[in-house]
Amino acid sequence: MALVSVVTPVYNGERYLAECIESVLSQGFTDFEYVIVDNCSTDRTASIAAKYASDPRVRIHHNDATIPVIANYNRGAALASPETRYLKYLAADDLLLTDCLERMVAVAEANPGVKVVASYKIHGKDLVSDGPSFPQQVVDGRNACRWFFEGRLGVLGGPTNHLVRRPDPSTGPLFDEHYLHADIECFVRMLKDGSQYGFVHQVLTFTREHDASVSTRFADVMGTRTIEFLAILQKHGPSFLMPAEQRRLERGFRRAYGRFLVRALVKPWNRRIWHYQAASRKRLSVNIDAFDMLAAAGIEVGRILLSPMETVRRLRREYARVNASS
Repeated sequence: MALVSVVTPVYNGERYLAECIESVLSQGFTDFEYVIVDNCSTDRTASIAAKYASDPRVRIHHNDATIPVIANYNRGAALASPETRYLKYLAADDLLLTDCLERMVAVAEANPGVKVVASYKIHGKDLVSDGPSFPQQVVDGRNACRWFFEGRLGVLGGPTNHLVRRPDPSTGPLFDEHYLHADIECFVRMLKDGSQYGFVHQVLTFTREHDASVSTRFADVMGTRTIEFLAILQKHGPSFLMPAEQRRLERGFRRAYGRFLVRALVKPWNRRIWHYQAASRKRLSVNIDAFDMLAAAGIEVGRILLSPMETVRRLRREYARVNASS
């Protein structure tokens, strides 16, 4: 039975899917199965995937009905063979470099306490080199979580760039479907108890950045990151932060979120943002008090007075971006 389940959830991925699949099948490490979960695509996704069905490592599943993105990621985990030890997600427009599985699995196998493994990656045109200092490969997961919320290192986020030790299915779905950024919540949940975080000091994955990325456009326009990161911090932070650290970091996220809400108020062309944020606060049990809003309003008014022309340019850019995403 395979050691690793590689999972690609896909919806209308015809443009890049063949390149994605071939990056998996060309791995030097061969002890894997490959599960492709087609979320009722309406383009050529199904026919492209079918071309690879003769490879015994490939299994293709077609959903009966379209389901939300995070639910489709969970379906991929459920479809993976229960005997596999690791899950490796790969978005349908991303790529694995040839030695990705070999090097990530090597770190996990050598360190049984490691639950999450990452590496350097190419993101669009940028080399993202966030991780522990070379040559350290393994760190306490609580430190990795702390670094992330302090903004010191972007060590978490992006399923394509991570290999996870498969948790016990009895603990529930891998990803919490309340979150759009469910990968962040998942990794923090896995690491907060002191499990180890592994890192390979080599470029092993490529994440494509393009205008067709619906989830990225939605996150940028609707401001999903700050509210969800605050909710994750509230939920899991006490497991890896001292009380004073928890208060300090929450205060920073609350102030940042308050500034976002103030900026949303001056965008009459798009009330969807305000409604979405109200629903998110209810769904994630996040409260924002009057003091945070007043402090944020003061900061934003000061910025407008200091740089009125820059404010006008920013609003024009955001107006154009909203129209482009509609």
